[in-house]
Amino acid sequence: MIALAYLLSVAVGIGVLAVALRRRPAPATPPPVLPAHQVPAAEADMRLLLAAAVQLASRFAPAA
Repeated sequence: MIALAYLLSVAVGIGVLAVALRRRPAPATPPPVLPAHQVPAAEADMRLLLAAAVQLASRFAPAA
């Protein structure tokens, strides 16, 4: 009885895996290529936050 339950659970798992692999989404289109001199807004914001974090860390770092 336990073996039958195990085989049934394995069969259900394989069935779920087969359905999931069959329903994979279509490949995404590649993102548009931006010119080198244009920085996306999110990247500029991250650079600003990183600079602020470095300044804050330098204030609290012990002077050695």
